[in-house]
Amino acid sequence: MSPYFELHEKIIGQDKMQQLKIAHVAVIGLGGLGCSVAMGLVRLGINKLLLIDNDTIEDSNIPRQILFKNTDKNSSKVKTAKQALLEIFNDLDITCIEDFITTKNGVNYLKDVDIVIDCTDNFIARYAISKSCEFNNKPMIYGGVQGFEGQVGVFNYKNSKPFHLIFPDIDSLLLEENCNASGVLPFVVQTVANMQVIEAYKIICKENNVLINQLSCINILKNKSRILNLKT
Repeated sequence: MSPYFELHEKIIGQDKMQQLKIAHVAVIGLGGLGCSVAMGLVRLGINKLLLIDNDTIEDSNIPRQILFKNTDKNSSKVKTAKQALLEIFNDLDITCIEDFITTKNGVNYLKDVDIVIDCTDNFIARYAISKSCEFNNKPMIYGGVQGFEGQVGVFNYKNSKPFHLIFPDIDSLLLEENCNASGVLPFVVQTVANMQVIEAYKIICKENNVLINQLSCINILKNKSRILNLKT
């Protein structure tokens, strides 16, 4: 094991570090959540990533999308993210796909990964990810942020239902999405992203207490949290 991860290994052991190293994780959406998730995965010891996004970097992205700098404006998010991650560890195996995820292309894009982390910010993409994960039998780790609140859950894992079957009314979700559009702060995004990375760790290392068909809901400003058991 690399000397970079000596302290990790003291806590979780060599076998789990090896499991992390060989895991193949997809991060879809390289915005605030995706940047923090990708960095968290790499610093955890995950070596192989698939990054999917078709956006370019704008001024308003830079405060919360921690892989990007002012000089990266107008550049590809996935390519810039890859370069930033390679500056941390230069032996990473990172594949970039510059595309928006759809049900049609998602089935092919996600067929070879072990875990899919949904870092998108809209339900059209989220449903496409969920259906692609269902087709390929891949666990999906969902994360959402609104204002000072965040949610994290795991779907399509150990025979649990996919996101789109637990929340089948996409029209209502889209209406809520449009009505509740709000700003977001970096520390909220980073907290939710860390929670997604924790779920990825638990799945890869076969730990207990994975958020299967549950939502962990937090309010950062009020220091409140609760876990909702979803109807399945």
